Order: sequence, then C-alpha cells, then structure tokens
Amino acid sequence: MRTGWMVLGLLAVSAVAQAADDGRYEAFPLAGVLGSKGGGGGRAFILDTRDGHVWIWSENELIAAPDGSRHYGAGFIYQGKLPSAAQPGEFIETPRK
Repeated sequence: MRTGWMVLGLLAVSAVAQAADDGRYEAFPLAGVLGSKGGGGGRAFILDTRDGHVWIWSENELIAAPDGSRHYGAGFIYQGKLPSAAQPGEFIETPRK
C-alpha cells in the first residue's frame, strides 16, 4: 500500500515540477511551523499562478485511510480557488457567510 502512495506522490511531484518550470506554481514556506523532526518548515503555501488554486502542503497531517483508520503523514490540503482581480494590487473582499 505504501508503495502505491509513493508512486502516486512521485507522479504528482514530477507533474508539478514540470509545470513549475514555466512558473505556473509558486511555493512559499509558512513561518512559525516546526517540522516533525524539529528542523523547521513542515508546511508550505502553494499557489497556481495561472488558475488561482491554492493548497497547503503539510509534512505531518492527520490522514484518514479508506478502512477508517487514521495516521499522520505528508499531504496536500486544497484551500480553494482565488477570485480574479481586474488589475494588479486590487483588494478583493471575502464574502461573508
């Protein structure tokens, strides 16, 4: 099972690396979050600069398996899509729920 997840992860990383070559994806470390080994890092903000999608990558996220069990591991959390702005620097308000 782990091998399958590793292969899927490698495919995702290679696709992102290829798209990152053209500047589509940008990743920014999130400050103040220590990694599981205490070395710092552990989380990153990832932005799709073409379509506006946003993810958070975490090296220590609670993951639910198909059988219902839970464990901690690395994973992506999709945050949503940013609205388009009419011009650079435009402030976009968040709609209230």
